[in-house]
Amino acid sequence: MKEKEKLKTALQRLEKIVEDLNKKDIDIEQGLERFREGVELIKFCRSQLQKAENEFIQLKQELEKDYQQSEPEPEEEGC
Repeated sequence: MKEKEKLKTALQRLEKIVEDLNKKDIDIEQGLERFREGVELIKFCRSQLQKAENEFIQLKQELEKDYQQSEPEPEEEGC
């Protein structure tokens, strides 16, 4: 499964866990187990978002480097 799909699935599962935890009649043990799962999902989502941010920064730096290299140098004015 692609990373994007995994992230989407994790976020959907996290939404379901939050929904379940908001119910007043949830069993304490079930609630604790769902909370643990939610924490793991949050960690996973954060790591995926960090990877995406790092890739974005890297691509932006490459683009800026390419732009600087292709930009013509200003001509010097003579006296």
